[in-house]
Amino acid sequence: MANAIDLLKAAATTGVVGGQSPLVIFMGKLAAQIEFAKQIKDGKEINTRSLWFRKDAQGYVVRIGRNAFEIAGSKLFRAADLDKVVDILTAAKAAIEQDKKLQDAIALHSMERSERLKKGRAKRK
Repeated sequence: MANAIDLLKAAATTGVVGGQSPLVIFMGKLAAQIEFAKQIKDGKEINTRSLWFRKDAQGYVVRIGRNAFEIAGSKLFRAADLDKVVDILTAAKAAIEQDKKLQDAIALHSMERSERLKKGRAKRK
């Protein structure tokens, strides 16, 4: 067993995985959320814990990102149905692609989160 642990420790990485920038990773997650909304509309069961949108009495509340980035002066958006959820997420994608400050905020948030996680892991050792 010690051999397996040594192998895993030697292969562990905290760097950029797959050469992807935080923005590329975020855009992939955004695309996944769009796909989740389409799958839910088609009747597929999805783990709602990982969704950036949730159903309420008036329809859906959508946030952009796990911690809700501010876009167009708001962190939460209202959608009447799943088609509107897809529209909001698609519009957010376009807004992020055009807004350098928002791209920088996403990269900064990723870096800060990574540092917090590293500190948390270091405390356990």
